Amino acid sequence: MNCGIIGSAGDSQVVSVAACIRQHGDDPVVVDLSGFPGEAKLSVRDGVPACALNLGEVNAWYIRSLPLPLPFLALGAAESTDSGSQVAAAARRAYAAGRERRSFLAGFVSAMEASGTVFVNPPGTMAQHFRKLEQLDSLRAAGVPVPPTLATNDPAAVLDFAQDIGGPLVYKPLAGGGLCRRVTDADLGPDRLRLLARAPVLFQAEVPGRNIRVYVVGGDVVASYEIVSDELDYRGAESAVVQIALGAEEEDACRRARQACKMTFTGIDLRRRADGSFAVLECNPSPMFAAIERRTGTAPVSRALADFLHDSAGLPITG
Repeated sequence: MNCGIIGSAGDSQVVSVAACIRQHGDDPVVVDLSGFPGEAKLSVRDGVPACALNLGEVNAWYIRSLPLPLPFLALGAAESTDSGSQVAAAARRAYAAGRERRSFLAGFVSAMEASGTVFVNPPGTMAQHFRKLEQLDSLRAAGVPVPPTLATNDPAAVLDFAQDIGGPLVYKPLAGGGLCRRVTDADLGPDRLRLLARAPVLFQAEVPGRNIRVYVVGGDVVASYEIVSDELDYRGAESAVVQIALGAEEEDACRRARQACKMTFTGIDLRRRADGSFAVLECNPSPMFAAIERRTGTAPVSRALADFLHDSAGLPITG
């Protein structure tokens, strides 16, 4: 047992990568943190993590998923309800319990990392799910083309940005999890812009063109696909998925993007314009790929991850 996976045992990506690891004669350890603390029993004693599984035999881990860094929903409920009500008290207890769970799990995974094992991707890198502005800064510094971007809670800044761009805009959550939507005239009206007082929003110049998803493992581009959809945000609305070749500049940009974001494994979303130019939208530290592999009948991403884990764990590749 030299390879391990952290993630839900029923997750399609976990199942697919585990199957490819088994083809090399290894039975991967799967640590499902979703069952903690009700089911999974975990401990950290003097900096050493322990559970029912033998973690010491694992030399390389694929992190598919970790719990959210903050219990956002419980926090909102605790702050918004009447402090004297039973609902508010329950919300505060849920918030406190969630905070303790997440603190423990962060320490548990950190202790695993301190033992010298390889992580794909490291826990610190996984945090880029929720830190889009820092990631965009890293991409710009590496010379990777990204859309003009504004993050703000200031209505005047949004109007200035729209005037400067002079074309279609989109908006999306700063911490991910929601759909990307096109900015309408109504969105630029005072009633909608007043909602920025509740939370800031990320705005970008819309990049027209074809949706391209690229997977990079280590320094290698292992697969690239065009996602055909009639929707601006194609997630859940894919009408076709076609394996395609990247241009030399696109491939180079994807390699530089992976390196800039310090990701061993990433799924990169880019838009290819009609004139052949392109922009990178995001580097995902734990992208989904199993559904694409089922649709195309090949498993290049699962196989590449399994091979990388075996190489990192010092195991020979046998198939």
